[in-house]
Amino acid sequence: MNDPNGFLNAVLRELAASTAVILAAWGALGGATNALTTRMRLRDALRHILLGGLIAAGMGSLSMAVITSWLNLPAETIPAGSAAGSAAYLVGVFGPAFIEVVLARLRRPKDGGRHE
Repeated sequence: MNDPNGFLNAVLRELAASTAVILAAWGALGGATNALTTRMRLRDALRHILLGGLIAAGMGSLSMAVITSWLNLPAETIPAGSAAGSAAYLVGVFGPAFIEVVLARLRRPKDGGRHE
């Protein structure tokens, strides 16, 4: 009656069908593409893959709205079914790099590095 394997299988099946998990997988693939094309160390590559997945899952369907605005696509593109994976992939490619640029600018000295 209480089959623990049946419960675990049901949880895994629901998790595999979860939109957030699917978007995270596409984002992680985008992060992997970013890491492979920029030839970085393994530690940095793993960080980009993880960040790509987290950013894509965190943005969810908002990523499609951001991408359509950025690429000047028609608004009808947002509800397109297969476009969510493409948007998550692009967010995974560019999201970690965008965050690194923003953090580098925030860490830059306010005086431009000049010491008088």
